Formats: sequence, structure tokens, C-alpha cells
Amino acid sequence: MNIQEFFSSIIESMPSALITVDANLHIKQINENALAISNAVGASVLNTAVFESFPMLQDYSDEIITALKESRTVTLERVPYLDGDLNSYYKVSCYPLSAIPGVVVIQIDDVTQRELLEQRILQTEKMHSMDGLAAGIAHEVNNPLSAIINGVQNIGRRLSLTRQANLETATALDVDLGKIKEYLEQREITFFLESIEEGALRASNIVSNMLKFSISEVNSSEPCDINLLLEQALKFVEKDYTLNNLKSFTDIKIELKLDSALPQIKVLPMELQQVFVNLLRNAEQAISARKLEAPADYRGKITIETKIEAGVATVVVGDNGCGMNNKVLRKVFDPYFSTRQKTGGHGLGLSTVYRIIKTLLEGEIEVRSAVNVGTQFIISLKL
Repeated sequence: MNIQEFFSSIIESMPSALITVDANLHIKQINENALAISNAVGASVLNTAVFESFPMLQDYSDEIITALKESRTVTLERVPYLDGDLNSYYKVSCYPLSAIPGVVVIQIDDVTQRELLEQRILQTEKMHSMDGLAAGIAHEVNNPLSAIINGVQNIGRRLSLTRQANLETATALDVDLGKIKEYLEQREITFFLESIEEGALRASNIVSNMLKFSISEVNSSEPCDINLLLEQALKFVEKDYTLNNLKSFTDIKIELKLDSALPQIKVLPMELQQVFVNLLRNAEQAISARKLEAPADYRGKITIETKIEAGVATVVVGDNGCGMNNKVLRKVFDPYFSTRQKTGGHGLGLSTVYRIIKTLLEGEIEVRSAVNVGTQFIISLKL
């Protein structure tokens, strides 16, 4: 084996994708791992523009040129790339060859799993922080709310004409309790008191929801047909949009790919159905957002898929909507984060989804997305 064959063997044995390009950004050498992730079909890619076979590098041409001109290493930690229907992530490093001026080696490593793991760890930490914050706020707010509600209710009881103690006190003071009550009603003071009680009760319900959000609920799981839960959630969303005279969901193409061999799984049926409903609504909103700027022939599509992979049940809810950039993708499960705040989004839908899957069902959830391509939520549940 000569020296060239020796180094070629090393390059082919490396797990990374390796590409050598010249000053014109034309491919001079490429290994099999690089070919596997390229767009090249059949014909040789040698002496062709690197961006033709690796379009994910197009947006980073300035960095590659910098590595060439300044003879320094440039590293891109997170380069998104649409791989079929899924968004993958690559680490791209550009190394200039000191022995051969005007030549740079591009090393591409798949870091999708690392990126998704980092996202899960970060999201879990955020959710734990929000749990403690929500519980603390709820307990602090509950006390004054209870005082307000009790105070208003006591005022109502003290003004009641049916309570003997009220009548006796009014008689002793020579006061007409009926006239006082009439005055309060005419001056709408009674209405104000009712409004105070109604607002305080509404606030109390919000506090209760915050506590439910922060404390793991003790529920009994039961064997369920996941496919059936998905179909029921789909019918619920369709009916909900119809009752509200909204045609945006009925115009969407629904593609079901449900694995009939999927066994029943022990889950919390109501909570899991809530997850599916939230994801379907989120998909509709993404499609509606893209439709505003899409060509006339654009049609929204939601894909719902179930399958068994590596001993776990996988549920995929995907859409071809507006998608998300990396900045939004990192915050998508954050409580109170919403891209639709101006149109009524409260930012709790996907954070609730995350909590149900991760905390209550002890499953996994990932999201992959590309702008103006679509989004996929991938749920994994233990069999």
C-alpha cells in the first residue's frame, strides 16, 4: 500500500463526512460518508460546486471563504438540514490545508441526537424552575384571594333580609334594612360586590390551574388504544372548528398512517387526548400562518402516524405549515411563550403537552422543524 492509498483508507474509515474544496469552492475529494448525505445521484461530484451536492452549506459560504482567505479554522456548531421530513443538525468545521494553499477540508458530523438531548435537558430544567415558581406564586396569591372572597360573601350575608341577627340589629339602631339594601342596588353597589366576587373566584381558578401545573397529579393509568385516542382527538378538533364556524381545519388534508399492530399502552387517556388536541390545533395554526403568504395552490396537510420502534410506541404529528426557526424552536415548550400573543395565544398549550408526556406519562417528546417546510412532534411512550 502506497502513501496515497494509506491516507485514502484513513479518510474513508473516519466516521465524519469529509470534503476537500479548492478556491473556487469546487469539490476535489470526498469520502463515502459525505456522499451518503449529499444530493449527488450516480454521477461523480468531483470538480462540481460544493453547494450543488450540499445545499445546507449555501447559507455559510462566507464562513468557508473566510477559512480559505484567512487560512484559519472556522467551526459552525449547529447547521440545520432537512433530511426527508425530519430536521437534522450538523456540526461543520472548515480546516485550511497549510501545505496546499487555497484548499480547505470541510468536516461534517451529525449532531442531531446531541442537539435533541440538549434541548430536552434545557427544557426539563426550565420546567422544574417554572414548577417551583408557579407553586410559590399560587400559595402567596391564595391567601389574599380567600380574604377577598370571604369578605364579599360576609357583606352579602350581613345585608340579607332573611337573617334574624341582621333584622334585630337594624331594629335596635332604628334603621330600615330594606331601604339600605334598596340604596345599594340603585347605586349599583351590589353589582360591584358581585363583580369583585366573580373576579376573585376567576383568579382563584387560575391559581388552582397553576398548582395543577406545578404538582404531579396522582392519576390511575389504564390500557388504551392510542390509535383510537388519536381518532377521537381528531373528531373533537374537527367538531370544535365546525361549531365555531371556522373552515380552516376542514380545508386541511389529513393523512393517517396508524399501525394496526400497535398494542394497548397504559396511559392517562384524558391527558394524552389533550396532548393530541393541542398538537392538532398547533398544526392548524401553523398551516394558517403559512397560507397567508403561500402560493394559491398551497394546501395544508397534517400527517398523523403511529409505529413501534425499538420497543417503544411512537406517535408523530406533522404538518407542512410555517415551521419554526432555531430561536423559536429552543423556546417552543416554554410556559407562556407564544408567537401568537397578538391573536390570543397564551403560550401554555405546548408546555402542557411537554409536562404531560415527560412528567405524567414518563415518555419523550421531540420537535423538528424547518421554516416554510413544516414541523413534526415525535412522542415516544413505553410499551
